[in-house]
Amino acid sequence: MPKEIQPVQMHTMEQLLAPLGITSQHKGLYVTSFSPGDIEVPILHPFRSDHFSFTLVHEGDFSIKVGLLEYSVKKNNVLMIAPNTVRQFLDVSPNCRLTSVIFTSAYLSATSIHTKNVDAFDFLSSQVSPLLVIDEKSMAPLTSILDILESKMDIRNDLAFQDEVLLNLFTGFIYEISALFKQQQQIGEVKGTRKEELTFRFLKILPHHFKEERSVQAYAAMLNITPKYLSQTVKEITGKTAGEFIDEIVMMEAKVALNDPALTVAQVAAYLNFADQFFFSKFFKKQCGISPSKYRQMP
Repeated sequence: MPKEIQPVQMHTMEQLLAPLGITSQHKGLYVTSFSPGDIEVPILHPFRSDHFSFTLVHEGDFSIKVGLLEYSVKKNNVLMIAPNTVRQFLDVSPNCRLTSVIFTSAYLSATSIHTKNVDAFDFLSSQVSPLLVIDEKSMAPLTSILDILESKMDIRNDLAFQDEVLLNLFTGFIYEISALFKQQQQIGEVKGTRKEELTFRFLKILPHHFKEERSVQAYAAMLNITPKYLSQTVKEITGKTAGEFIDEIVMMEAKVALNDPALTVAQVAAYLNFADQFFFSKFFKKQCGISPSKYRQMP
């Protein structure tokens, strides 16, 4: 398959806002409160997006798979998803009520946080967990900032200094989130164990090598441990073996690619470095129970 073909089902900000009835956004930023149950056509398949998103839960809960891990996101939780991260919504409670902050990398750069305070910018790309668990007291200032941001979105664009007001409010939100993520990370570092650290290291390198390396032995060698110890450790921490995670990331990427109608099954197989379409289809059916062609026919 030509290298320039990238089998990525990438949703733009506009595509994700459309089911909410929103057809415009403010120069790469949008804040919206909604109930997922009100969306007529929810996105249920694995997908990527070209922007950041922060989702605050006010009521109810939802479950989602981000990368290879499943998260149960509950009241007073904040879920952060970076651009190009594969995610899939699994379940949403009927009473779920959310606020989402959706923004592009360009809008984030406009805050100049990365030049003023590098530490405040790091959590966007380096945090182990995308889930922030906070209390009601910490949630209050975040909600207040977002209430103002959301209300400003509805004001006419020709008002003086509106761009500056929005950008500064957004910058304050990012600093608030950064402080809370850092606090949670410091607590996690104290409580973390060597086995947890090893598991996260494995999950961190896996997305970078799974197309070329699909054996537990290869990842154990990268981590300077035995294959048996790697599998036992990952199983103890996550409930899944290292081999299961390897198969899972291949399947996740396969599903994302198959959702792109411009690609043939043979191209997807080549992208994932299978010997040919037959071996890819055999692997896919073993993992999923149906063939790649049948998967493509699913709604």
